Amino acid sequence: MTAPDDKGPDATPAAPASQDAHPGSNKVANTATNSEAENDVGGDRAQDAASRAPTAEGDAEEGDAEEGDRQDASDAPRTSPRARAFAIAVLLVGAVCSGMGQTIVFSVLPPLARELGLPEIKVGLIFMISAICWVTLGPRWGRLSDARGRKPFIVTGLAAFGVSMLFFGGSVELGLAGVLSGLPLYLTMVLARSLYGVLGSAGPPAAQAYIADRTSAADRTAGIASFSAAFGFGAMLGPGFGAAASVFGKTAPFFAISALAFVMSAAVIAFLPERTAPTRRMKGPRLRPTDRRIAPFLIYGLVFGVINAIPIQTVAFYFIDALGFSTDLAPQIVGVGLMGGAMASLFSQLVIVQRLRLTPATLMRVAPALFALGHLLIAALPHLGVVVFGMVLAGFGAGLAAPGFNAAASLAVRPEEQGAAIGLANAAGASGFIVAPLVGFWLYGVAPQAPYLFTMTLALVLFAYAWRSRAVREARPHAVAEDDAGRDPAAAPYR
Repeated sequence: MTAPDDKGPDATPAAPASQDAHPGSNKVANTATNSEAENDVGGDRAQDAASRAPTAEGDAEEGDAEEGDRQDASDAPRTSPRARAFAIAVLLVGAVCSGMGQTIVFSVLPPLARELGLPEIKVGLIFMISAICWVTLGPRWGRLSDARGRKPFIVTGLAAFGVSMLFFGGSVELGLAGVLSGLPLYLTMVLARSLYGVLGSAGPPAAQAYIADRTSAADRTAGIASFSAAFGFGAMLGPGFGAAASVFGKTAPFFAISALAFVMSAAVIAFLPERTAPTRRMKGPRLRPTDRRIAPFLIYGLVFGVINAIPIQTVAFYFIDALGFSTDLAPQIVGVGLMGGAMASLFSQLVIVQRLRLTPATLMRVAPALFALGHLLIAALPHLGVVVFGMVLAGFGAGLAAPGFNAAASLAVRPEEQGAAIGLANAAGASGFIVAPLVGFWLYGVAPQAPYLFTMTLALVLFAYAWRSRAVREARPHAVAEDDAGRDPAAAPYR
């Protein structure tokens, strides 16, 4: 099964994965169909190309049935380019919402945890348990989106995020009020956050696969970077949004972002076009993390995740202990640093990635150097201006690394494996939040600077890996287009 076309509700399945006319493009994946699309006004009613012969397993009857399906589907009304553009905008606003939630939690929770009497390691374990759920289930959600379409899983992820933030804020509020304390309070917080890991992990793989379905190999990196940029923009807005909402109470930011997540869930239901059932395809082997096409990029994503997660989880405590800010003032000052890092990440994704059209290989090679320098500054010079600048450098590196290894994984696999590949790549990055509490907070107990020296060392190792890895060196969109043009999911970038 492949992701569905954005055709009318009565349309039958259109074409196998290798020949789908994808709604994010005004063309389709081969020369014959491109000619048809050019003759059509705006290319919005491009006809599906003639089918390929059945695959090596040779199912002629299924090939004939799919040919009939395509004949019927070719007359189905297509979503207009303007509607598709609006749909992608809605999808990206949902990513903004998720990014806001992340920085709100990381900036607001540590001071509240101090008030609740929770040690640093327990705070880290909350995120670790959620990350385990995310890593375990994220790839499965991605595979299911390959079979059942992207939209149901995008909606599920956003709605679960909203419910998780609602319950998490409620549990903290009950703890501050003295209604809950000790183990019951802690378990409630763990369960609330774990809901995000279990069901919230359905959203990002499906959303990025939705974009990948609708971009060519040459534009895949920029397309996925748009999602990362939207998340980064939300991360930049989160601390300011949280500070404004905190006027109404210490836990108000959790409830406010929860309400926004529910609004975005409804918007995706209403405006994201994906109206037909998934098309049939031949079943292939299940994509596994050990698949040598993507394993090098998953290794990169895992190390990147550790480098990125340890500072995120410890930096608020670092501002309190190393820089001397109070628990009341720390959330606002930490918010400045997180916003600076998020702005740098946004700049790198919108300007560097989108405008300069850098390859995934270049992105993955430059990013670790920025991480190493940024974390060295944080550890060596614990002064507010220097620490914030270090966070900005690290944010710039994260803005390059994330679209780099995600796009590389997407480019390495077939169109019908997009959801699975991006799910695995997301899981690799999220795995950092499993390692971070175990290593980061133990190192923090040794010395507040120790976690940053550790991540600086890891960044140098990742830098060497990126330069020596053949897979990273060959992660180039034009190479994929040359070797596999017939299987590319779209022949032109999303318009």
